[in-house]
Amino acid sequence: MFHGIVLAGTLLLVPVVARAEAPKDADERLAILSKLVADPHPRVRLEALRALARIPAARSAELALGVLEQPMDPTLDYALWLTINELSEPWIAALESGAWKSDGRERQLAFALKAIRPEQASRVLGRVIRERRLPRDGSGPWIELVGQAGGPKELGALMQQTVGGDFDDGATARALGALGEAARTRKVRPEGDARGILGLLQSSNESVRAATLRLSGDWKTPPPADTLARLAADPSEAMRSTVFEVLRLQGTASLPLIRRLAEDQDPATRRRAALTWASLDLAGAGPVLLGAVTALDQEGTAQDFWRALLPIKGSGKHLAPLLPAAGIPQVAARTGMRVAREGGRNDMDLVLALAKGSGLSADTQAFTGQLIREMAAKAAASGDPHRGELVYRRSDLACTTCHAIGGAGGRVGPDMTSIGASAQPDYLVESLLMPNAKIKEGYHGVVVETKDGQSVSGTVVRESGNELVLRGTANQEIAIAKSNIESRNQATASLMPAGLLDPLDETEQLDLVAFLSRLGKPGDFDASKGGVARRWRLSNVVHTDQQNGQADWMWKKPLDDKRWTEVLSRVNGDLTRTLMETATKANMWSSKIAVLAVTEVQLSQPAGVRFQLTATKGTELWVDGSKVDGPVSLAAGTHRVLVRIDPNHIPDKIRLETRDAAFVLN
Repeated sequence: MFHGIVLAGTLLLVPVVARAEAPKDADERLAILSKLVADPHPRVRLEALRALARIPAARSAELALGVLEQPMDPTLDYALWLTINELSEPWIAALESGAWKSDGRERQLAFALKAIRPEQASRVLGRVIRERRLPRDGSGPWIELVGQAGGPKELGALMQQTVGGDFDDGATARALGALGEAARTRKVRPEGDARGILGLLQSSNESVRAATLRLSGDWKTPPPADTLARLAADPSEAMRSTVFEVLRLQGTASLPLIRRLAEDQDPATRRRAALTWASLDLAGAGPVLLGAVTALDQEGTAQDFWRALLPIKGSGKHLAPLLPAAGIPQVAARTGMRVAREGGRNDMDLVLALAKGSGLSADTQAFTGQLIREMAAKAAASGDPHRGELVYRRSDLACTTCHAIGGAGGRVGPDMTSIGASAQPDYLVESLLMPNAKIKEGYHGVVVETKDGQSVSGTVVRESGNELVLRGTANQEIAIAKSNIESRNQATASLMPAGLLDPLDETEQLDLVAFLSRLGKPGDFDASKGGVARRWRLSNVVHTDQQNGQADWMWKKPLDDKRWTEVLSRVNGDLTRTLMETATKANMWSSKIAVLAVTEVQLSQPAGVRFQLTATKGTELWVDGSKVDGPVSLAAGTHRVLVRIDPNHIPDKIRLETRDAAFVLN
């Protein structure tokens, strides 16, 4: 049935495309394409997009951009980019005349300005900046768009508003980031005197201070060494990490200060100094790197360290012979062995040295087909999928970092929602034990060597004339200026590391296989149905919030703020008590007033929304700062939905559902 519908839609396009060059009947053709570009099947939308490019009219661009209101994929994304590029002048004319209005179409505007030529985008932005002063809260896409496409004049206007104090703290940090992006990816700086930017280092807002310091690095005009040394001990984690980013950008001239910081009393400062030193002078950094490795005793710290070190070109081969034959902490070695084999990397010298120095096994044997079939059979017979879900969520495996279930989770590897219904158990076992044996089409990694000595791997997210964006193994987007790329090649190994199951005993391995085998099948492990919240941010309201007059912080802080902890619900949609309690542990000196669980919903047009909350009595539901007890009228756009829970009566689970809006999953 599916293929028949797609074929019918595609055949409908044949006469439309065939007549696309004719000057007459444009309205008739656009009427047909307006339906096909909204077709539920992506292949039909794709063909309609390319047909619209053959009709040079503002209405064609309007219909093409409307496809963004439906699910996108890389092929559709590229087709839309081509189409808008070809329809750029009619679209710009409609925007300038007011026939095409950006209000409520911010996502479409952002996409179009990235698709058209830089000089065209600058022309559009120049008009916007002339006609309107950007609002104090920075609302809308304008700040980021100026950074992505503005020329020196537009960037200068943005800088003046920033230095002049015309933005609130959130918008100021965004503006500083946009100015930095223009310098990094396009080598464009604002006109005018930029010295006033450093005055923002005195801001009381840590995000503003960190963004100011980062921009000074992008502009290659960092503060004096004594100022950087002082900021390296700043209470803000963001500021401390930014200091070392700036030192790296400053180059070898910063090595005297880095050597000084490598002897600091704070272990985190010493680690950062060692990593920055290695990025600038790998040979000279050997002793401090060795000291950092032997001091790694926490999994999270070890993972961050290895993922920062190994992208430095040649670091694994350089470090391996320096490692001792004994005494390496097992957590440091185990994490390093996994990172050394992930992302298409295969630093076997380092893997073997870490295994030897910690007493771990570095088993690299190939598994026979018979062993794989036996393990699959055992998993079917004795594996527990409920226990297996807990194994899947373990932080040391990082499954949720790379893979999504029900749309929530990482996007480095394939979505796992229906893997159990579509793949045989022995295929799942082989993929876990031998990830390089069969790499799923579309998930071959890319390895990029940069001119400043980095080796970065991941899958391609998007690409423009100035910038390549990869998704790394930590599910983070990595932006690389094309002017900084030395080489770019397809990875020869899977992004998923070999030895992934090494930390698991046999029972845990069988449980994990049993869980994966059940995904997509009817029951507790079917995440294919929408309408349920799967991605949450959790935190607490504590007594100091009230004392400081900040009891409403949860509506103001961005969801990527460090105060929130991201948690994914179970496959069945439940956010369990264990997950909530683990994510909201408070310091012993803090008194919890409420536990908060926040998610988001999106609407393409205004609508009444009814939420169904499954929880114990006394749990409250809030939307955009207002408590709700029934249907709520919401405008088009994104809305923050909060569940407020009594910390003394945390329910066994909560579950939030709606059919009237789409939950934000990534």
